[in-house]
Amino acid sequence: MRQKSDSCFSSHSNRQDTLWKKGYPNIQYGAQLVTLNGVKFKDTQKQILQFKFAYLQSKYLVVDQKYINLENIQMKRMMVPQQNLACLKLNNNFDSLEIIGSVICIGEIYDYCKLYTIQENFESHYQILKLMGKGSFAKVFKIRQIENQQIYAVKIFNKNKMFDNEEENQKSLWKEIQIMRLMNHKHIIKLREVYEDNNKIYIVTDLLNGGELISHIEKQIKVYDESLVRKLVYNLLDALAYIHERKIIHRDIKPENLILKDENDISNISLADFGLADFYQNDGQYLFKRCGSLGYVAPEILQDQHYDFKVDVYSLGIVMFLLLTGEQAFKGSSTSEVLQNNTYGKIDAYKLAHCHVSLEAKDLCQQMLNFDPNQRPTAEQAIKHPWFKVDNKHISLHTISMNRIPQNLKGQKEFLFSLTPLWVNKSLRSISDSSDNLCAQTLNVRDRTIKEILDYHHFKLDSTVYDLEDDYIDEQESVANRIENHKLLVKQRSLP
Repeated sequence: MRQKSDSCFSSHSNRQDTLWKKGYPNIQYGAQLVTLNGVKFKDTQKQILQFKFAYLQSKYLVVDQKYINLENIQMKRMMVPQQNLACLKLNNNFDSLEIIGSVICIGEIYDYCKLYTIQENFESHYQILKLMGKGSFAKVFKIRQIENQQIYAVKIFNKNKMFDNEEENQKSLWKEIQIMRLMNHKHIIKLREVYEDNNKIYIVTDLLNGGELISHIEKQIKVYDESLVRKLVYNLLDALAYIHERKIIHRDIKPENLILKDENDISNISLADFGLADFYQNDGQYLFKRCGSLGYVAPEILQDQHYDFKVDVYSLGIVMFLLLTGEQAFKGSSTSEVLQNNTYGKIDAYKLAHCHVSLEAKDLCQQMLNFDPNQRPTAEQAIKHPWFKVDNKHISLHTISMNRIPQNLKGQKEFLFSLTPLWVNKSLRSISDSSDNLCAQTLNVRDRTIKEILDYHHFKLDSTVYDLEDDYIDEQESVANRIENHKLLVKQRSLP
């Protein structure tokens, strides 16, 4: 087992092989290309490499007929004293490469490569301003870049807490970073760069200032109409079509992951948190197969069936239902009842049928919530629905308000995960958005199917609330230890 001071990326395949590969990489047509002129290359032995052409494209540095995959290798920028030059050093576990050129030229190369590589000395580049949220394994801070004074956000993981299930935790981390690097869409959160030191991993992203969508509606605008819902759903379908085109499934579409970029523009929404996202696998084999959030997850996931991109459409349909009616799609007086209704797609059809919105809006919502995924539209098909073409004067002007009736259960904040503790409560609650009467419970369902959990007569929720201020949980006191083959990973109260 590696020492705690080692890199979480040291076992990544790109670190475990030679730095240079022969030939040309397989690069998507139309990817940005940056030609490297006026630079020198030095290899591991400090020998100058002669070359005819060099360029950066996608995640690759191509030099003549060989290339370097930049993904998760280490990068460090240095100044060359008294020569007005700069140096960029790239290395993995075996080889290194130095790129030497003018400060401006190296700066441009650095700005390109920082998305794909791992850097060190985070605190030399950023100033931490404010704690924004925290969970079991990570905290989110508002930060300022020292060089240009730009404001961003950083998600900081504690590496020392990743040693249990270490291999799975590392793969989860690599997967999220890999997917976020592919995202370049106006309604999807954008990754900027990744840092690592002995104890922490720092994922720097754009700062989304507006807070969670539903919290903003409840606290700020109070009431809204169908035209706003249409803008929001269109923008989110556009984002889903983008990620699905790249063969990625998000698998955790829910209000907490829909964040406003600016509180003054509620339609400017961003899809966040790719901790449960994965590349679509035709054979259904995923690192974590059964995952999502109770009340928003598609039935085929809960029923352990083969699923595809349409699980995201279903989850967005649940969000759309909430926005159109102001209430949750699945009713229930207990968590088991909510889970039953979610598992079999028993939405509150009466509420949708009698809400004061256009027939087109109801029709699209019903299509997105079709229990049969074969009859459910793709994101690309849904975005072409007639609702988005109807003139504003033909849609309902009735005001809508949130009416999420408090229920005597934790169902609206309960997450179902499979196999891993890394992403337990990974959806970090904003401190300002949290409410004291809501809490989250995460269950490991590795040893039981959803049906077995529902059929188990002694299954119930524990009312104990754990304080994660010290990130400590006494699992011996939890009710899950009294349930055969069923382990409670963590239970967290909402942040004060």
